[in-house]
Amino acid sequence: MFGYDLGLDLGTSSVVITIPGKGVVLNEPSYVAYDIETEKILYSGRRAYYLEGREPKGVAVVQPVQNGVVGNYALAQQMLRFFINRVIKKNVFRPRVVASVPALLTDVERRTMVSAIISAGARSVCLIEAPLCAAFGSGIDPLNPNGVFVVDIGGGSTDMAVVSQGSMNQTETVKIAGNRFDEEIVKYLKEKYDILIGVRTAEEIKKAIGCVVSRDEEITMTSRGRNAENGMPKTVEISSNDICHCLRPLVDEIIDSAKAMFERSSPQLVADIVAGELLLTGGSAELYGLDKLFSEALELEVRVVPQGALCVAKGAQVALSKMHILDNYGYQFKTKEDVRIK
Repeated sequence: MFGYDLGLDLGTSSVVITIPGKGVVLNEPSYVAYDIETEKILYSGRRAYYLEGREPKGVAVVQPVQNGVVGNYALAQQMLRFFINRVIKKNVFRPRVVASVPALLTDVERRTMVSAIISAGARSVCLIEAPLCAAFGSGIDPLNPNGVFVVDIGGGSTDMAVVSQGSMNQTETVKIAGNRFDEEIVKYLKEKYDILIGVRTAEEIKKAIGCVVSRDEEITMTSRGRNAENGMPKTVEISSNDICHCLRPLVDEIIDSAKAMFERSSPQLVADIVAGELLLTGGSAELYGLDKLFSEALELEVRVVPQGALCVAKGAQVALSKMHILDNYGYQFKTKEDVRIK
């Protein structure tokens, strides 16, 4: 084997890398811990993720990618180099990379993304929209002429698209997703219970009792944090209905965007979608009741794709084997000369 082709899902919350024939070879949180004075990365991935909110003096933990966009170029490039080197090990040949990006990324943001990945060790990069990759990763054949509705709820943004014949007919990006859900839980608990919690705790609450419709049997959990009034430790009991009340308005905004995209689609594509199903992918797609809410609002069959958090990366792997099809729609590999980097 002379080199690797890599599928890359560079998300706000996680970095997933796939290799054709091998599947998922890396799945790490997209966090870095770095020395504030020297800006040198100390840890990348899971270790940095668990350090957030517990940083020692002189160390900061950040997500170099925000809402699918490179926010800190130097840290993003160092993080990617670390992960790519872990995958290709001592192989001297630089890999080609198919990377997913939000559907409505600007030209400048796309060039920045390509530049960061090439600087991290890639030979060439092809960017493909996340909902298109999610469709491929869900088992949709790129040659399928029928319309398919895909909603990918990631960490930083929700990308949705109507996919047909290996391309997108309609697309929309909403800046509401997993991280926003966590922030809303933090805000809600402060307002209702006068308790301050960290985003890691909020994420644990979301995973344990999070829902967007009332559960048949309400469940509760205990959460610990700091009293917002006097700064002392405080423990409260939170119910699933609390989280439902907190998250429901955000999910309603996502559904409203999906409805608006439906209105822009052609009657034939809408007929295809109604005859089929809506696909929910992404790490937050498994929230209790989310499929039911989409189904009732859009009057469609809705399927939550298993291992939804890996769908985009798996779709990038599929795209690597279908580049002869995607090339017809303008998806091409870019080299460092194309983005004018050193």
